[in-house]
Amino acid sequence: MFRCIVRVHSILLLGSLLGFLPSLCAADDRSSRPVAVGGDKAPDWSHYTTVGDVVGEVVKADATKLTVRVTWFQVSGGANPKRQPPLSANPRNFVNPYARGKTRPSQPRVKEQKHDYELEFTPETLVRSKKLPPKFNDKGNRVEYTQKELDGLLSPPGVPGYAAGPFDLEPGTIVEVILVRDKSTPAAKATEDDLRVKYAIILGKNPNASKDGEKSKDDKKGKKDKQ
Repeated sequence: MFRCIVRVHSILLLGSLLGFLPSLCAADDRSSRPVAVGGDKAPDWSHYTTVGDVVGEVVKADATKLTVRVTWFQVSGGANPKRQPPLSANPRNFVNPYARGKTRPSQPRVKEQKHDYELEFTPETLVRSKKLPPKFNDKGNRVEYTQKELDGLLSPPGVPGYAAGPFDLEPGTIVEVILVRDKSTPAAKATEDDLRVKYAIILGKNPNASKDGEKSKDDKKGKKDKQ
């Protein structure tokens, strides 16, 4: 609980420091700059094209990239059942445990298959939380945010959710990843390697997740059932 308090104040502090980043990083190459956390001004996405989105479970993450495990509904017995679905095609048959009213397809040949994707951040990438994280005092009691704290967590304006950071992308975290590619790459020549993370939006946590990117209890159970 103390960690949550420290995390909130760290986010607010990092957001206040972002105003100094443009002058500090102007001479740097874009790929070498750190992922953003918050701030008063929304990132400029004019040089990117939105490709689509996907929901999955965090395997691991750091300040520059994210590995997410996506569960797909795929037809078994196809020509290449182990083929990894391309995210650039923006397929919509991924499992989202937070999607209301969406159920598993009833076709008997449709199975769940998991694939891992390593996705790089851009300098403008924002990690956000769909829900307001709880705040606790030093006695472990839940308390309300001040208006200043709320304003800091909601900034920058025009972006979804509440401010978070790469340190919140712990293994087992369920995220919605909004994907983009640089406009300088023509669509006809774009590949999976050109995909970057625009937003990583935290939706919740897999209660059966294991640590350090290992298979979750759900994954292990599914494998045992097939044996």
